[in-house]
Amino acid sequence: SERMLFACRRAANQMTSGMRYLCMNPFNSSTSEANCLIYYDQDGGAYDLLMTADVSRPDKSQTHQGQCQGICFTARNRFAVLSKDGSISIMNLNNENTKKFEAPNGMTPDNIFPGGNNRLVIKGEDKLVLYDLTSRKVINELTMSGGARYCVWSPNFGHVALLSKHAIVLADKNFALLHSVHETARVKSGAWDENGVFICATATHVKYVLPNGDSGIVHSLVRPIYIQRIARHHMYYVDRDNQVHKDRLNSAEYLFKLALHKRQFNDVKTWIKNGRLCGNVVIGYLKKQGFPEIALHFVEEQQTRFNLALEYGHIEEAMTAAQALDDKDCWTRLGVEALRQGNQQIVEMVYQKTRNFDALSFLYLITGNTTKLKKMLAIAEKRGDVMSRFNNAMMLGDIEERVKVLSEVGQVPLAALTAQTHGLTEMQELLAEGVQGVDIGNAIPADAELLLPAIPVYRADAEHTNWPLLMSTQAIFENNLAQAAAEAAHAAAQAEEPPMEDAMEALDVDDDPGAGWGDDDAGAGVADPSAWGDDLDLDLGDVPDVAPVPAQTATLSRGESAAARWLKKRKLVGDLVAAGEFDEALNTLQRRIGLANAAPLQPLFREAYMGVNSFLAGLPQAPAVQFPILASGSLSSSTLTPFTFHNATSLMEGLKEGNKLTTAGKFQEALTSFRKVVQSLPLAVANSQEEDQQLTEFIDICREYITAMRCQIAQRASATSDAKRSIELAAYMTLCKLQPTHTVLTLRGAMSAAFKAQNFITAASFARRIVSGNAAAARQPELVAQARKLLAVCEQKGSDAMHLEFDHRETDNFTICASSLTPIAAAAPTARCPFCQSVYKAEFKGQVCSTCELSEIGANTLGIQFRPI
Repeated sequence: SERMLFACRRAANQMTSGMRYLCMNPFNSSTSEANCLIYYDQDGGAYDLLMTADVSRPDKSQTHQGQCQGICFTARNRFAVLSKDGSISIMNLNNENTKKFEAPNGMTPDNIFPGGNNRLVIKGEDKLVLYDLTSRKVINELTMSGGARYCVWSPNFGHVALLSKHAIVLADKNFALLHSVHETARVKSGAWDENGVFICATATHVKYVLPNGDSGIVHSLVRPIYIQRIARHHMYYVDRDNQVHKDRLNSAEYLFKLALHKRQFNDVKTWIKNGRLCGNVVIGYLKKQGFPEIALHFVEEQQTRFNLALEYGHIEEAMTAAQALDDKDCWTRLGVEALRQGNQQIVEMVYQKTRNFDALSFLYLITGNTTKLKKMLAIAEKRGDVMSRFNNAMMLGDIEERVKVLSEVGQVPLAALTAQTHGLTEMQELLAEGVQGVDIGNAIPADAELLLPAIPVYRADAEHTNWPLLMSTQAIFENNLAQAAAEAAHAAAQAEEPPMEDAMEALDVDDDPGAGWGDDDAGAGVADPSAWGDDLDLDLGDVPDVAPVPAQTATLSRGESAAARWLKKRKLVGDLVAAGEFDEALNTLQRRIGLANAAPLQPLFREAYMGVNSFLAGLPQAPAVQFPILASGSLSSSTLTPFTFHNATSLMEGLKEGNKLTTAGKFQEALTSFRKVVQSLPLAVANSQEEDQQLTEFIDICREYITAMRCQIAQRASATSDAKRSIELAAYMTLCKLQPTHTVLTLRGAMSAAFKAQNFITAASFARRIVSGNAAAARQPELVAQARKLLAVCEQKGSDAMHLEFDHRETDNFTICASSLTPIAAAAPTARCPFCQSVYKAEFKGQVCSTCELSEIGANTLGIQFRPI
């Protein structure tokens, strides 16, 4: 039911002023009293404090008013007020000032938000500070490009969502960054549900964001809404007509993902059965998250089940699907995967199914199963396969059989030679007629040695033929996996029976060494202890009964890798690349710098990954052992950071190399050097505020030099074909912020080019800049003297032969388009690269930046980050 709690003041002008937001006291647990703060933007900012001791008597409410720039509750009986002068006051419910302080770290605040009990979030431009009012210390800081417009806390103040125009940043109660989401549509509002999932409304959709970073769409919107509360699968919101609505929220998808993230498999099972989830979407998500065994339960089509099971190495599931399909190609693929996993029993069954006799013989050879290898020889004889007989005889070391095969196929001399070489006199006599009295002993080498297959040192029994596994996966869905296990057992039973009636009958081997004893305990009767002399009448004293000790099974579990541990502490792009998480690194760069062209980063990613990881060769047929190179901590510690391959020192060396190439006039090589530095900067990590500032300056340096080198290369290309364009490009180079030495060189070139083209006014402006004072120019007195003479001549001429797209009088406000290398009018719309900040004409928006060759021009991003906030 609806009832009125408070009456608010009416705005003096509905078009320009009015109530901006309302805040109920989240720290008040009383059901009878209520406290409310209302902020108005009239009169430069004002607030009302509304209180009532009895919510059923709104006429008994009290009101206090004041001036402010921002306001929020900090405790049950306290609220904070941001004054226009930037100071912050803590007020009690009588509207009395109890404490006043300035914003920390010298920041200029423009708004405040609640931060929990006795905590305050202070916003200043793009920075947000979580401030503890009791200890008067800054707990943590966050930077949000564009500034936060709203700060939404979960009901228990365990998580916070910061909303800007096109971004959502999730953090924990201490402002540790969890995840950030970029939206193309404007973010309108949001609220947390009781499960810790943030539900937000954009201009076009209602979406969800999980604390682990997963996000998705709940449903689309016809018109914008403003979410106020999420509770019990219902969404409470206000539309633009100020009408309150309550709609049921389809929470199946995000609650399923949340249960999977928390490893609550009983809830996962429930949502799979009752959530009406989209099969293909959920299968893709489960595969991405590493739960293919759960994804198998969404698939009923046997071919898809087989491919999915085989992709993730679930041999039993794949065998069940292969039996249903009974396709030779499927059996072959199953055999390859089973062989990779060392599952000899399934490999043997697959080879029998597909009648791959050669592979089966080789399997018995490498496993030392000579008994079955002899039976393969018998099968080859029944099949009439001469080559198979000879190969099996070779693998068994059966010389007599080899001689028989050779003689049967007409190779009597070779059979006789084999018999004589191995000393088989009886067989040699039988074959003597076939050689027609030829002495074949001359063909036997004097140093001949006997070569036979190695004798197996160890033959595994039937229970230990397969490679051991670390641990079996616990059943998640009892009924389904029990059924799958039953089918697998049935398949194993079928594998024990040879599938081929005639040729494979010889493979029936009695593998039970105890079969000759008959049935276990059959006819043994009951033993008489006295007949064996057993006397258990022992004097054991007062020894208490010993309780049986339950059997314990030890299971092994794999610990966290070093990469997983350092990513918990710090998740910068350089850390992700060092951990091998290339996909997540690219996604982060897309949000941070608007990455649109990842091709230049491929060698840099590979270089950074190999530079941080060392590899030790293992045993034969075993993978190499990986050891990351750490900057701090050790592999046994919980807190560790990887070695930073791209840092301020290494990038400084790249800049020095570029400067040397520029001085030497190797402009194409210098362009490549500076571009490599700027493309390496997204992977850089700063360890201090000074390094952070230095890396930011590197971006500006590379931008200026890349533009200058491009102008120089284009100027040389057009020197003979377009003199006007050549002079313009030389003039544009002089506007780039280079080192003094290089600036003098650009002025010298532009002055000479303009003078030769009889543009004396333009040449005089360059000469005047050289003469007017420059430390680098002062070290070249000959150049200064030449510039003085040229200036005198130009002042006498006082004319320009051609009109240039360059005004030497407006050099301070002169802007060059980084794509077309042409000037941009002062009032013309522009677009910038979100990474290197190169300026472009508006027509180039959406294209790849010509300077860094990475980012999309005009993209709205969070901004580059070099160190953890």
